[in-house]
Amino acid sequence: MLSLLDLPLELRELIIELVLNSQRMPPAAPSQSNRGDFRDIKYRAWRHDIYYERRQSHCPNNASGLILTNHQLSEETLAALDRISSTPYILDLSVLHEVELYPTWLSVPRLTHRVSTLLVNVRLFGHILSRAAARSQVGAGGHLGFQWSFYALLERFLRYGPVDEKTSRREVGPSSASPMYADRDVTVKTLVLDFQSAESELSFPPDEVDYPWWRDRHHLRDPLPGTQTGVAFELSNHKARPEWFAKYLLGYIYGLLGMGYHTAEYGKILYERIGTIKVLVNGEPNAEIDLAGPLARLHFSHVRDTFGHVSTERRLSAFWDWKKETLARREQLGFRVVWLHDPDFA
Repeated sequence: MLSLLDLPLELRELIIELVLNSQRMPPAAPSQSNRGDFRDIKYRAWRHDIYYERRQSHCPNNASGLILTNHQLSEETLAALDRISSTPYILDLSVLHEVELYPTWLSVPRLTHRVSTLLVNVRLFGHILSRAAARSQVGAGGHLGFQWSFYALLERFLRYGPVDEKTSRREVGPSSASPMYADRDVTVKTLVLDFQSAESELSFPPDEVDYPWWRDRHHLRDPLPGTQTGVAFELSNHKARPEWFAKYLLGYIYGLLGMGYHTAEYGKILYERIGTIKVLVNGEPNAEIDLAGPLARLHFSHVRDTFGHVSTERRLSAFWDWKKETLARREQLGFRVVWLHDPDFA
């Protein structure tokens, strides 16, 4: 019986590329089995409900088995990786009841700090946010929603990559109460978010329910069912339209990119590590943000407008220093950069 090494090189290269491009099947439905929270990072997010997959391998990727087999296959696999260096990472992100996130890595061709494309298939399961769940997300001065879980998930990926929970004490001091592991400085040239409904048992709301109506549920401003309002149905008995979910999350992303007094601390990492964000709905283009444009237009002249996490006397100088450094960094990474003629850059 022929072994892989007995095959002609051309055929073996095709097989290796098939392995590198292979994908796992996504979960049929969200489940907390073999999942849990990862506490290896000081999340900036106010709150998050993420059930990470706990895997046998800390750094699973499609190439590892081939590379570890023998010297010849290792060399041929590394050569194949050089030929297909733009192969994307693929993440399945199941969202349950508009609250809980269940990320599952489907394809990681190789471990790299410079990801060309990260494709996130956002599959919506369950019902529209219940009124009780919405009540737990609103409070004085803030709003805790799935957008913060998404931010926490993205922040951890940009810091560590597609790895399991870090538990080694070698990377942190023995007296550290909250572990802070080495930042791997992962960047993504193109982040693609594809929103789709995966809920088969519930129907979409009646046609009279539009995006503002659904959005108001997340802020407890939607009308209660009853004779006074004329609403004869409960919103959470239905499933959300994926285009609503996409629009809602995109609005929060734009808010962070505005780099305001309260949002600059969260928006910085997006500019520093992502080139372009593309939004799809059911595989069709919906929106696109080339971060070069918003970054170029950022301009602040008052300490109340940006970098609220920095002391007042340093606020504006810290912003301009950050912007200059980020423009140079993006150019070095091969991201598009727009240089405006700005006197503050003189």
